[in-house]
Amino acid sequence: MTRTAGKTTSAPPRVVRLSHPFGLCQLFRPLPKDGSPRPVLNETYQYGELSLRFSAREALGVPEQTLLLALLELAQEQHRRRPSEHRLDQADRSEVGSLLWSSLHLQAEAGAIRELPPTLRLECSWSELHRRCGSASVGGSANDVRRESLARLCEVTVWERDGATHTVRSCRLVSWLVGDNQRVHVALNHRLAAALLSPGYAQVLLSERLTLPSHTAMLVHAFLSTCLGQGKSMSIGYETLVERLWPSTGTPPTASKRKRRLSDVTSAVRAIGRLESWKVQLAPTVAEVTRMKSSACASNGRPAARAEPREAREPMPAAREMTRPSHFALSTSSYGEQPFWQKLSSDKPLPRNDEASTTL
Repeated sequence: MTRTAGKTTSAPPRVVRLSHPFGLCQLFRPLPKDGSPRPVLNETYQYGELSLRFSAREALGVPEQTLLLALLELAQEQHRRRPSEHRLDQADRSEVGSLLWSSLHLQAEAGAIRELPPTLRLECSWSELHRRCGSASVGGSANDVRRESLARLCEVTVWERDGATHTVRSCRLVSWLVGDNQRVHVALNHRLAAALLSPGYAQVLLSERLTLPSHTAMLVHAFLSTCLGQGKSMSIGYETLVERLWPSTGTPPTASKRKRRLSDVTSAVRAIGRLESWKVQLAPTVAEVTRMKSSACASNGRPAARAEPREAREPMPAAREMTRPSHFALSTSSYGEQPFWQKLSSDKPLPRNDEASTTL
């Protein structure tokens, strides 16, 4: 059935630029709500010649993903207003800047740290972080929860291995400290920052995410937002989404657990179809998902220009078939589908991820 009626009216658009690997890999996952210990994070993602491994003492869940998106939103806004103040590199001699840089590269060798690319830093209050993450509470337990989520993000080490050059280096996902003025200061991994500074990025609407009814829906929304550019469609199987959110660990789930997970992802896709900029057609085993063209994404959060009269639209191209997990490996991707860091060569033009291109 097609979900076109009963659309959720969106809040003012909050477009967040996200580095593709961080949206396509299984860095964030559903976690049990019974208070049991979180599993260890040990996620590897292969993208062309580059291998990324994310390691930490605890796995990351939906609250951490929401917080990271809010931090990216803040970094983008602050860098746009004052670029020089929010750029961070090894030459930064300020007390806060040098501490953030050294914390970001704790495990880097002395010689290698001089070759690390610059990144971005941001600062905000705890109340601003709470508001950006959709929380109505601003103190007490809300502060504790946000601090725990930020600490988990800071514990993640991103190991990079370049198969072409046979080099390995590491960097934290983020680093964090609280200044004397009690403001929160954060530095980003350089690959996260690159998506804010260059055209090769995906677009996740945080304003859409915060209206979704479940953690599963938020995870699926972030994934589909990374896969699909504006005006693009694809078909994806419910089993594919289940395997993505709950990857096989050797012990198959019980029949009842598998049925519940299938129900969760189906409900998640249905909820996304109610959003203003998405259209979903549900079939027994797959969903056809279309991301509608949006002026919010086209302008990247800036006021859209007045629309000019247009001719009748061309028919929508056939949806891509995405019913198997192997479709997301992209081992032999074309230039237009390569990861953004392979596009940062000075001798190649940088295609913008807008309505004329796809993000996957």
